[in-house]
Order: sequence, then C-alpha cells, then structure tokens
Amino acid sequence: MSNKNNQKETPKQEDKVMTKYDRKMQAYQEQEKKEKAQKRRGTVLGVAIVVIVAAFVLSFPIRNFIAVNGTYITVGGEKVTKVEFDYNYAMARSSFISQNSYYLSMMGMDTSTIDDQMYSTDLTFKDYFEQLAVGNIQSTKAMKAEALAAGFTYDTDEEYAQTMEDLRDRASENGTTLNKYLKSVFGSYATQSRLEDVIREGILTTAYYEQVAEASGPSEEEVVSYYEENKQSYDLVNYHMTIVEAELPTTAPDGSTAVDEDGNEAAYEPTEEEIAGAMADAREAADAAEDAILTDGDAYEGQRSSSVNSLIREWLFDETRVQGDTTVVEDTTNNRYLVVGFDQRYRDETPTVDLRAIVTQTGDAQSILEEWQNGEATEESFIELCSKYDENGVEEGLYEGVETDSMSEDMNAWMADTSRQA
Repeated sequence: MSNKNNQKETPKQEDKVMTKYDRKMQAYQEQEKKEKAQKRRGTVLGVAIVVIVAAFVLSFPIRNFIAVNGTYITVGGEKVTKVEFDYNYAMARSSFISQNSYYLSMMGMDTSTIDDQMYSTDLTFKDYFEQLAVGNIQSTKAMKAEALAAGFTYDTDEEYAQTMEDLRDRASENGTTLNKYLKSVFGSYATQSRLEDVIREGILTTAYYEQVAEASGPSEEEVVSYYEENKQSYDLVNYHMTIVEAELPTTAPDGSTAVDEDGNEAAYEPTEEEIAGAMADAREAADAAEDAILTDGDAYEGQRSSSVNSLIREWLFDETRVQGDTTVVEDTTNNRYLVVGFDQRYRDETPTVDLRAIVTQTGDAQSILEEWQNGEATEESFIELCSKYDENGVEEGLYEGVETDSMSEDMNAWMADTSRQA
C-alpha cells in the first residue's frame, strides 16, 4: 500500500498577490535598499496619480449631472437643483451685504470672508444665507404655483434679455467671459443655459406679485379722495422769507447800569414804550422788504405744514393763495416781523413708508436684531424691544410717512426696495 495516506500533507503556500499598497509599504520598510525603494515608490506613485487623475476626470460629468439634474433640496414637492440653490444663496448673500454694508463696515467685518464668520451664537453667516435662500425659494415656488393656478402668463423674453445684457456688461467690466463671471458669482456649476429657467421663473413671479399688489391696493379714485381730504398733510410749499428783528435798547436812556433785586449788575429790560418804538421801526423796514421779498428773501423749498412757523402756516396753506402773494406777520413773542412771499404749493410725490425702528447709540444693533430673530420675531416682540433699547423715545418705535429720500443712502435704498414686505 502506498503510504501517502499516512504522510502529513504539507499545506501548499499560496503566492500572495502584492497590491500597490503592499509594494508601497514594502518600499518604505526596506530602508537598506534606498535606491530600489525610491524607484518602487516613484513607480507606485506614478501609477496612483494616473488612477486618481482618471477617477477625478471621470467624476466631472457625474457631479455636473447631479448638480444640474439631481435633487439638492425639495420645496413644496418640487425638486431644487444645486444650481438653483446656489443662485438663490448668492442672491440672498448679495442682497444682505448691499442692504447692511454701512453696519458691516462699522463692525469692521470683511464681506469677502463673511460666510465663515458668526452671524449669531449658533449660526455662521453661511448658515444664515442658506436659510434665506431656502426662504426665497419657498416664496418663489409658492408664488409660481399661485400664478399658474390663476392662469397668469407673462412674456419674460425682454426682461431676461436685459438681465443677461447686464451680466455681460459686468463680466466685461471684470475682464472675463460671461460664463466665468456667472461661476464666480452664482457658483461653480452656473452657466447661462443652466440659469435661464431660474432667472425666467424669478421674472415671472415678480411680475405676478406686482400685479397682485397693484390689484389689492387702493384705487386711483380712493387715493385722490383721501388726498383731497388730507391735502395739508401731504402738500409742500415753496416760499421766500425775511426776518426783521426789532432793535431793542440794551442800556437805559440815561446810561445808568441795570441791577437785579440783589444789587447785582443785570441785562437792561426795555420798557413797553421802548419796545413799541422799536417794533414800529421794524415794521417800516419789513414793509419795505415786502416789495422785494420774492427775489431777495431766503428761499424755502419743499416745506411740509409741520415744519413751517405756526404764525405763517395758515397763510401759506390757504386754498386761495396764489403765486406772488406777500404778507408781513408780527411775532410779538420774539419782537420781530416775518416777511413772506408765496411761490408754490404742490402735492408731494415722494414715496413714504411706515416703519418701526430701534435707534441706539450705546447698544449693539446686531445683537438686538439677533435677539428679535431668535425670539418670536413678530411685530409685538419688536415693540417690546423698542421699549427696552430705543433711545429716541418714539412711542413703540413707530415712524409714519417717512420719505424714502430723507435718511442715509443705505437706509433710503432699504426703504425704497420694491421687494420690501411687512
């Protein structure tokens, strides 16, 4: 019998398959063979780079496809791509920086790196802009759905063409191509073709919003009727005025020094006769000045009723007043005469807004805003903060009829922005 069954069978050692990683590790371990090890490392590294570069290049189409066609977030059951989200993020970021540039500069913030800075104790500005972007998308999608349900149609071609022309101009000003500019502003996946639907959607929903806002506003007849009943509150006047002061004596006729009840030297108090005489002389000068008041008087333009001296207010806003009318008004309190010439009364066409504001010189405005945003964020909670922080003393921080050209450039732009909502 063969004894092969009695022999211990020696396990066959399988040849180990050396991977690139094995060879690389082996090269590091064989320090005594430096040249050979270096050659192996070079070979392995070269192969690894080729593989990595190939994988990286192959990933471009995949990533682009996902960004353009994949669902990045879902809003109201409608998918939103990365391209659309980045566009809204950029718009929210740009709008915030534009509207708050003054305050950001006062705080010494670098807007080029603002995304990584803290907006609040819990959020970075990137987090905040993402929230704004989602909110903008939600509003746009809801408005679009409402417009479609209402059968609203709007030709976006002209505004879209103008938008692209503006973007081309900006690209040219920055010395680059349109698509490169779009990527720098709206994200690395942005191109003209990919942004077209997003931009057109924004144009459509804005047009629908404006139509709804116009329809829900008062009619022209209602506006005219209200104006007619409240003309004096809205009209402005232009006029000329000269003030003629009575020259009251400052010393007694006999040259004696005036003293108070304690025997101390005091300012001389003219007698009633002296005041009457000085006022008579002033009246003569005022009558003479009236003849040339419309050419020589100080000009006052765009004056509201509330800003006009109460002694001449009724005269200026009299419905019968016509250009060229003049008058002399006595101011007995201040011992003088007001010489006035009427130029024009007209309706104020400057847009106005009603707003609540917290004005503070000592508090941190950004912290106050964050306190409101992190709370209930309602009008009522804002009023509570007004009583806590406002230093102007305006009741509930309410300012009514504020003209959109009456404050700082940044504040005027913020108030006049047509997208501003309650």
